[in-house]
Amino acid sequence: MNKMFAVASVLAALSAATSAQAQSADADAGAKIIAPLEITNTASLYFGTIAPSTTVGDKVVVTPWGDRKCGAALTCLTADHTAAAFAVTGEADAFYTVSLPKEIKIVNERGNAMLVSDFSGSKDKGQLIKGEDSFTVGGTLDVSVRQEAGKYTGSFTVAVEYQ
Repeated sequence: MNKMFAVASVLAALSAATSAQAQSADADAGAKIIAPLEITNTASLYFGTIAPSTTVGDKVVVTPWGDRKCGAALTCLTADHTAAAFAVTGEADAFYTVSLPKEIKIVNERGNAMLVSDFSGSKDKGQLIKGEDSFTVGGTLDVSVRQEAGKYTGSFTVAVEYQ
């Protein structure tokens, strides 16, 4: 009798399952693509022409606003120093952050190097009013005792990212 009851229960469950109707629903899918974030360098970081000391190393600082402070042991000869400048474009009214390098080396034609460090920006984040913004970057140049003469060059990377 138990076997018959078990078989009858299975048959009843199967017939109930086949009599139920399947249901379905549709869902929408979508995405919003915004303008790509782009950065362009519009001016270089330049410390000007500098005469080193014969007895002590020192530093030259160019601020993000373009001011220059020449260490007491150095002689800054020209006033053509500049902060680096960058233009940023992207989605109107969006916010972004700025990332600066820690340090780089600039090198002359003979392979002698100087360290540029302590990069600082006029802002660490910005807003793309009407899809545009800009900022500037300064840094500190370490000039060694009797730094070898020559034109020193190098490059650094500044990154921007949507928030």
